Amino acid sequence: MNNRPLVEVRDLHVRFRGERNVHAVNGVDFSLKRGEVLGILGESGSGKSVTLKALLRLLPEKRTEIRGTIRVADEDVLALNPEELANFRGKTASMIFQEPMLALDPVYTVGRQIAEAVERHEKCDGPTARRRALEMLERVRIPSPERRLDAYPHEMSGGMRQRAMIALALACRPQVLLADEPTTALDATVQIQILLLLRELQRELGMAAIFVTHDIGVAVEVSDRIAVMYAGRI
Repeated sequence: MNNRPLVEVRDLHVRFRGERNVHAVNGVDFSLKRGEVLGILGESGSGKSVTLKALLRLLPEKRTEIRGTIRVADEDVLALNPEELANFRGKTASMIFQEPMLALDPVYTVGRQIAEAVERHEKCDGPTARRRALEMLERVRIPSPERRLDAYPHEMSGGMRQRAMIALALACRPQVLLADEPTTALDATVQIQILLLLRELQRELGMAAIFVTHDIGVAVEVSDRIAVMYAGRI
């Protein structure tokens, strides 16, 4: 039996090159087992979101220098070529972003965006992918999911957009879920609903998850372990 961690980060450094070099992450180490939730807590600018984006290599490559080791599901993330990286994102590891209006494409329906991810990673036909999209909208408890399949992001409320983005992130059943302050823009009642939903889905699907927040109450609610970041360090 393989006892290696599902996620293993060792001596991670992230530096942004420019007129002044910015050292955003400075020697971060952590690991994550299957089914475990790690909360990363810290103030704005402490390096939380940069750490998460480095795990999917979402930072601008031309002006970003990443050093250290990032292994996810036995894959060396920093060594992946563009095609391998495209297969890795969404299937092995997936991300829920802070602001769904910026993360969802405004010119495609929500159903089309989810179905496209399923077609891309699971090599299935359009009708099968659309059924999976409907199933995911039902799973995240969006009201009238059949109607919402053909809705555009701007036609949905903030809470529904966030649920749609969770559905998109989970559509291909990733092993690792990365959540970057996914409830920041929501009111308190909706925030609690989304947190409980995320925790329930994480347990149901057996995923490991990393949850980034600056809210200690949120971190305690969803996490098995908490890492506190300050000035790019844990």
